[in-house]
Amino acid sequence: MNKTIIGSLVGAAVLTGGCATVQGEADRAAERAGDHAAGSAAVRYTPTVGTPTAFPPGTPGPTDAPPPSPGRVGAADVKQAGETARRAVPGSTVMAMETEENGRRWEVQLAGRDGAEHQVDVESGQVVSGPVAEDGDPEDKAQHLRLLRAAKLDYAQAADKVMATVPEGRITELSLDFEQNKAVWESDVVTPDGAVHDVAIDAATGAVIRNNRPTT
Repeated sequence: MNKTIIGSLVGAAVLTGGCATVQGEADRAAERAGDHAAGSAAVRYTPTVGTPTAFPPGTPGPTDAPPPSPGRVGAADVKQAGETARRAVPGSTVMAMETEENGRRWEVQLAGRDGAEHQVDVESGQVVSGPVAEDGDPEDKAQHLRLLRAAKLDYAQAADKVMATVPEGRITELSLDFEQNKAVWESDVVTPDGAVHDVAIDAATGAVIRNNRPTT
């Protein structure tokens, strides 16, 4: 309601009731003007309830909030997936892990006591596939056992070393392998800018032996 409408109401009050009435009508006119302004406020809907909720103009409502950013895949997530897989294959040792489905799922390879390989898929701390035993030959099993004997750091300790080396990144792959006759934990780590770091940890000493930072 604009000033012209308020003025008209005030003028009508002067003709019918004197100064006191003028003041009362002016006050009521101002209240009606305020109600009209409030009624023009933006109305947005809370998606979970479906009930209109008024917000002052220019104030973002629930539907204007940006989507949450994806969480980091740090050492805690690696350990959760690894321990879940280990419980599914009692007595096994994690040898390799890799993220699938944009980081939502972990594919975990484990070696049993006899060196046989098993695969387990883990999502949100739950086994979603497996365990599946691989048909490895005796040479493969012997290789796995040699790796496990050479490694003093397990996958969880290796993950901590990797995250300390690239603290702003997220682990997408971690695997135990021989490199120049040395047991090494190799890892791919993605930083927020999308760059992939190649990190290698000596599985016997815990020393960082490689951290290839991508060139721009």
